[in-house]
Amino acid sequence: MSLKLKFASLSFGASVDQQTGNLSIFDMVEEIRTPQLPINLQSLVIALVVEKSDPAAADGKMFIHVLTPDGKQALVGSGDMAMPAEQKRMKAVFRFGGFPVALFGQHRFVLSWVNKAGQKQGEALLDFDVIQVQQVAQGAEPSDKPNVSH
Repeated sequence: MSLKLKFASLSFGASVDQQTGNLSIFDMVEEIRTPQLPINLQSLVIALVVEKSDPAAADGKMFIHVLTPDGKQALVGSGDMAMPAEQKRMKAVFRFGGFPVALFGQHRFVLSWVNKAGQKQGEALLDFDVIQVQQVAQGAEPSDKPNVSH
């Protein structure tokens, strides 16, 4: 099995049209700005396109790990992967509902695929930053703000 990464993305939405095979990506994620943590992302999507370099069928497994700013690593998904001999490309969409984010800083998803013998065949790295931002008060009119005199 020889699969080569052609494309990978992290987004809040994606779909593959069953008629045409077209992959659509919505709201790419490079950074998440939030005033406080922890948060749960309602939807987080990894989209992937891989291509075979030889005409044989490809069978193996795929693993998805997340690395957090504190140096920890967790397996968040895995499964069997199979491409028939007549198929050259595979498009895959992995959806996470309620994905927890607990730390500010750089996060990384690592997707890796192995053959039936367990030998690593390739990987995709998807980074995103979680940045703390100032929380803006909602609904306060300028005249409602307290007067401070010195």
